[in-house]
Amino acid sequence: MDKFMKWVRSADNVLHCSTSSSSSSSSTAPSSCLEWEITRARWHGWPTMFVEREGRVMGGRCEGWSSPLSSLRRATPLIVLASFLVCLVLYYVSPMGAAAIYAPPSLSEGMGISSATTEAYRKRLRVRGTQRRLPQALIIGVRKCGTRALLEMLNLHPHVQKNGMEMHFFDDDERYANGLEWYRKKMPYSFDNQVTIEKTPSYFISREAPARIRAMNKTIKLLLIVREPATRVLSDYAQIMDTKLRKGKQVAPFHKKVLTADGEVNDGFKAIQISQYAVHVLRWLREFPREQIHIIDGDNLIIDPYTEIDKVQRFLQLPRHIHPDNFYFNETKGFYCMRNETFQKCLAGAKGRPHPRVDPVVMSHLRKFFTPFNEQFYEMVGHNFGWPTS
Repeated sequence: MDKFMKWVRSADNVLHCSTSSSSSSSSTAPSSCLEWEITRARWHGWPTMFVEREGRVMGGRCEGWSSPLSSLRRATPLIVLASFLVCLVLYYVSPMGAAAIYAPPSLSEGMGISSATTEAYRKRLRVRGTQRRLPQALIIGVRKCGTRALLEMLNLHPHVQKNGMEMHFFDDDERYANGLEWYRKKMPYSFDNQVTIEKTPSYFISREAPARIRAMNKTIKLLLIVREPATRVLSDYAQIMDTKLRKGKQVAPFHKKVLTADGEVNDGFKAIQISQYAVHVLRWLREFPREQIHIIDGDNLIIDPYTEIDKVQRFLQLPRHIHPDNFYFNETKGFYCMRNETFQKCLAGAKGRPHPRVDPVVMSHLRKFFTPFNEQFYEMVGHNFGWPTS
């Protein structure tokens, strides 16, 4: 039997439902469907045109008007399927996803995303054909000689995949105890034709690191960047001073840190010990042949980055994709920055921080102290860097 339902607004502004049929004039309760729609209409303040019109009730459904909820419910399977297909396509072929793995992630950093966020995001991404691999090359030091700049410049190469965090795996007993599988899982995803590079400058001065690295891979390629030792000490001091001052701590003047009360070089100062390159490189040459260790001139990297980076890409047996036009001198910052077809990047403000003014006599004293260490280093590595002796 056909029934007709009509909503009538009373004087107290309440909607009432009345029904009528060809055989009876008795009122019945409205269908649950229509009750739900009028409740929703009043709650959301929707226009009342659809609730005041007559709607034919057949089979428990309100005809004449289809609720948004019902339409959405019917469309849900299609929405879910379409979303799944879109996600699947993006996962495998999205240029953005691939760029985060294959292209330099510094693009994101240049857009204002922190390096820590970028690194965490990058490590979670996986493109088909990639996997986490143990590093095939390591930047082992030296601290304050340009290790970060070296890593970022190498990352211009599409066949290089950097691990942005300093892992301290081989020089920290607790981390080393986690095992190589733990270390491997900390590496970014990479393609077969990419070289994964990890950087931890403190490996160079570690007694345990050389043998541990050899146990992992005796054919691994090692990158060592050095600077004139006295200048490196000053740069090291500048960072220590900057860190302590930001924490509100007092800092002793440079000459009091590097010299004893009687004017001798304070070889108990860690920065002095690090700059004694011959002492540390001996441990590495006991574990690895010289041809597996490429030494970068950090002073020359500052003024002629392409020359040094070109040597590295040849040492790593990579196609020569990095060219002179990938570097440009930033007049404001006073050092070279990097660029490619899609982005340009300068290192953070902490890089290239100004050194404190130091008495030239103090620097001369340091250079005389380092001269015998330097000469021994030249002989061990087969290259004379020509560092000043006074």
